[in-house]
Amino acid sequence: MGTPGEARAERIWRCLHCHGPLTPDAAGLRCPGCGMRYPAIAGVPLLVAEPAGYLRAERASLSWASRDAGQRRDWLDGTGRDAGLPDVTRDRYRDVLDAEIAQAEAFLALLEPTEAALEALAEGREKSPGARRAGWNFETLIPYLLRDWTNTSELQVVSSRLAGALKEAFPDPCGKSVAFAGCGAGGLLAEIAPGFARVLGFDLSLPMLAAARHLLDGKSLDLALPRAMNGLGRVSLRKRDPTANAHAEVLAMDALDTAFADGSIDCVITVFLTDIMAHPRRLADEIHRVLSADGVWINYGPSGSLKSLWRFDQTEATAFFAAAGFTVSQAEAYRTTNLDISRDYPSESARNLMCYLTWGRKTAQGAEISRLATPDTARLAEIIPQHFPDARLTHRLGAEEPRQILFAHERAPGRGESFEIGRRAARIIGLVDGTRTVRDIAELLQRSTPAQPADETLRAFARYFDQELLSWREPG
Repeated sequence: MGTPGEARAERIWRCLHCHGPLTPDAAGLRCPGCGMRYPAIAGVPLLVAEPAGYLRAERASLSWASRDAGQRRDWLDGTGRDAGLPDVTRDRYRDVLDAEIAQAEAFLALLEPTEAALEALAEGREKSPGARRAGWNFETLIPYLLRDWTNTSELQVVSSRLAGALKEAFPDPCGKSVAFAGCGAGGLLAEIAPGFARVLGFDLSLPMLAAARHLLDGKSLDLALPRAMNGLGRVSLRKRDPTANAHAEVLAMDALDTAFADGSIDCVITVFLTDIMAHPRRLADEIHRVLSADGVWINYGPSGSLKSLWRFDQTEATAFFAAAGFTVSQAEAYRTTNLDISRDYPSESARNLMCYLTWGRKTAQGAEISRLATPDTARLAEIIPQHFPDARLTHRLGAEEPRQILFAHERAPGRGESFEIGRRAARIIGLVDGTRTVRDIAELLQRSTPAQPADETLRAFARYFDQELLSWREPG
C-alpha cells in the first residue's frame, strides 16, 4: 500500500459501504466507522464491496479453468482416440491443455491468502444476495500480459504517448498522484516517469493484478505457453527496468465504483477502456468525482465503430469530455496496432487501427443526465421490476463454487454488460417477468424452500436497481 502511515495515504480512501475514511491495518485497510475490512491478497488490496465473495469467485474461475482443461485432456486420451485424429494433432492439443492447466495453477499459487487476510475476510460483512460487475477472465488477458512484460514495441509506443501528455499536463509531477483505471496486466505502471508521488493501477481481474504486483516488485514470472505459440513452451516475464516504479500500487477495484475519496487523485488515465465500457458517462462521472480541482483525465484508445452508440474520435471525444465537465487540451489521432505480440510469437497477428489520445482538465460540473432513481422504501414493494434487453442467466453446470452464474444484458445498444452473481441472487432475478411486483416476488421466495425473508428480498431489489441490474415501472 505504499506509505499508509502518511496523512495523504489515509485521506485517499473511502469505504464503499458508509463512505467513511479507511485506515491501514495488518491485513490491508479497514473502516473504523462501519467495521468493514478490505484485506490484501498477493499484495493487492481488495477494494470491492464484497471482498470475500470476490476472492472466492476469482479463485473459483481459475480452479474451473484448470479442471475443465483436465477433463478435456482426459477425453483426448480416452474417447478422443476414436475421433480419428492423427497423433500430431492430439499432441498439439494436449500441449495446449497442459499450458492452460499450468497457467491456472500458477495464478492460483499467487492468490493464496495469508492468515491475516483470511481473518479479515471472515470478519468482514458480506451483503448478500449480491452481484458484482465481471472483469475479463485471465485467459482473455494472457496476451496483454505478454505484450506488457516482454518489452514489446507496442507498449513502448503507448507509454511514450502517455508520457508526452503527462509531461504537458504536469511539468512538475512532484507530489502528484496518477491512477490507471482498468489497468489490465499493469505494464504501463512500470513505464511512468519517476517524479509522481503516487502511481496506482486498478482492475477487476485479480489474477492479472497479482501477476502485475509480482512483476512490479522486480520478480520474474515464468508463464507456460503452447509450443505451437512458443517453441520453448514458456516465456519469462519481467520488468524492462528492474528499478522502475517498484512503489506503484495495484488494487482490485471497479472503475465505476472506486474507493477513492472525493478529489483525492490528480490524474486518471484510461487506456482501451471507454470503447468497451457499457456506461462511459458513468465512468466519466466517477473520474470527475475522484479528481482534484484542476485534475487531469487522459484517455487513449480506439473510437469504436460507426454503429456504436458511443464513439471517441477527436470530435466526439472532445464533446463527451466537455459534457462531463472537462476542458480538452489535446485530441490527437494515431495509426497503431492493438495487441501486437507477433515479434516473439509469429503465429499471432495484430489489428491495425486508429487510436485517439484525448486529455483535459476538470473545470466544471458535468451536465446532468437523467437516471431512473431508486424507489424509496415506501414504494419499493409495489413497483414492477423489469429486465433490460437481451437479459440472460448463464449457469455453469456441475460447478460447486458459490459464484458460477453470469447475468448479462445490453442496457445500451451495442454495449453488453455482465455480472457475476450467487445462487440466491439468481433465484430473485429469475423470477422477474415484467408482471410481478417486488412484493409478489418477496412472498414467493418467503414460501419457497429454502425460505428467504421478505426484507432480505426487498433490500436485494434496492441494490439491483441502484446498480442498474434491473429496470422498473409503476403498476397499472
